[in-house]
Amino acid sequence: MPQNPLDIGIEAVPSKIISFTAFKNAANNNILMPLRKDKVKHKAKYDSQDTQESLKAEVAALQQELVIVKQQKAELENLLKQQEEARKIQVQEMQIEIDLNKLAHQIAEITQTDYFQQLQIEVESLRHTKIP
Repeated sequence: MPQNPLDIGIEAVPSKIISFTAFKNAANNNILMPLRKDKVKHKAKYDSQDTQESLKAEVAALQQELVIVKQQKAELENLLKQQEEARKIQVQEMQIEIDLNKLAHQIAEITQTDYFQQLQIEVESLRHTKIP
């Protein structure tokens, strides 16, 4: 019976006991590095494609939003133009109204004078006189 429970009859080569950190460093530097580089490259490529797709989707969404904003801008410009036209019409109507009021006031001033009153009396008398 073997003295060591792990002794299975094969002569073992004495080995060094290394720490986990040393094993990890050795694995990173020698054995796993090509695999890791490939994984990193694949992940970077996948992330890059994912990022590109994400950016493309974001650009498409922004382009759609831009189209909507342009439509809204055009609608607002049309509304503004309509309001400006309505204001111009209102101003013209007000100016006409002011002019009519001014005219009525001037007519009242003229017709209320003594001279105009006398002219009216003369006109009436001339209308009623018979010409021979």
